[in-house]
Amino acid sequence: MQTLFLLVDIHPTVKQRCLVEQKRRKQRATKKISIFIGSFIICFAPYVITRLTELLPFVGINRHWGIVSKCLTYSKAASDPFTYSLLRQQYKKVLVTVVNRLLRRDLYPSSGHNSSLDTENDYSLQRIS
Repeated sequence: MQTLFLLVDIHPTVKQRCLVEQKRRKQRATKKISIFIGSFIICFAPYVITRLTELLPFVGINRHWGIVSKCLTYSKAASDPFTYSLLRQQYKKVLVTVVNRLLRRDLYPSSGHNSSLDTENDYSLQRIS
C-alpha cells in the first residue's frame, strides 16, 4: 500500500522527465523496428517476387535480374551485423570516435612537421638566392 502511495505522489517535474524518457524510448524502438522490417522487405522482396513470377509459365525473367535479386538477398545477411550494431548508441559513439581519429590522422599527419619552420626555411632560401 505504501508503494502505491509513493507512485501516485511523484513530483510533477520528475513525472514529466519520466514521460519524456518513455516517449524517447518508444521512438527509438519504433525506429529500430522500422529499419529491421524495411531492410528485410527491400532486400527480400525482389527475390521473392522474382521467384513467384518464374512459376508462371508465360513470364520470362531476365537472367541478370535473377542474379541481382539473389545478391541483394545475400547482402542483407552480410549487412545485418553492421546495421544492428549501428542502431545501438554505444557502437555509434565508438564508430564516430574511430572515424574522427582516422580522419584527423590523414588530415594532420604526425610527422613533427611545423608550419613555422616552413616559413623560416622559405625566408632563409630567399636570402640565399
